[in-house]
Amino acid sequence: MKLIYSILIVVFLYSCGNENTDKVREDREDENTESASDTLLTPEEVFSSSLVQEILDEDDEELQIYLEEEFFTVASKSPKVTIDKISSSQYIFSFESDSIMKNFLIQKFYIPAKDEFIFEKREIDFNTSEKLLK
Repeated sequence: MKLIYSILIVVFLYSCGNENTDKVREDREDENTESASDTLLTPEEVFSSSLVQEILDEDDEELQIYLEEEFFTVASKSPKVTIDKISSSQYIFSFESDSIMKNFLIQKFYIPAKDEFIFEKREIDFNTSEKLLK
């Protein structure tokens, strides 16, 4: 009888060990898949997702595309780039160019007739951006 209980305990422990090993393997495979998908981003996508997802902590795909198209070429070599949210539809995008900080007010508009969003930008001076951020 003791032999049967011993065999059952060994089989039970062995089966628990296999489940944990499989779970660890699955977790590692998921991590590898996620890191592989991160490496597939273009430099433009890394630029825009860093600003929108990491700095603004948002998931605004339209804003990301706009930043890629309008600002990547001029700001990608800048030593400092940032974006601040003023309201739900206004942002200040700032970057350093030739040791001078450039600031742009970005405004998001909705066009009901076309059911789409557009963005407009205009350069603002440092004093204006300071006032808007207060």
